[in-house]
Amino acid sequence: MEKVVFTHLEKSDDDIIISLSCEEGSTFGVDGFTIQRDPDLEFTLKPEERGACIEWEDYDDIRVLLDEVYLNRKELKIKTKGKIREYHFDIEQISDEEYGELIRHFHLINFDKSMKIEVC
Repeated sequence: MEKVVFTHLEKSDDDIIISLSCEEGSTFGVDGFTIQRDPDLEFTLKPEERGACIEWEDYDDIRVLLDEVYLNRKELKIKTKGKIREYHFDIEQISDEEYGELIRHFHLINFDKSMKIEVC
């Protein structure tokens, strides 16, 4: 399980971004794990390509989209569609304020209810 040191959460005119910076030397490291969505440009995509994206492989044009998010004060679990993967993050180290903002951003990024979000 990756230990999250801090988050970077952004809502701009174009994008909704959730970035998790992890401990140095971990799989994702300080560069982190990023979830992104651009609601204004999604109309250009096929319906099955719309949603919060964690990966875009330019060489094969495949988007990896979120399917399920489970969140409590200690842990964040993310499951993807298509290339099915599961990610686990220890979020105990982030502040209560960051945790509240993280929940808010997951709800913002899920404006169309395209994924399941469970907050315990």
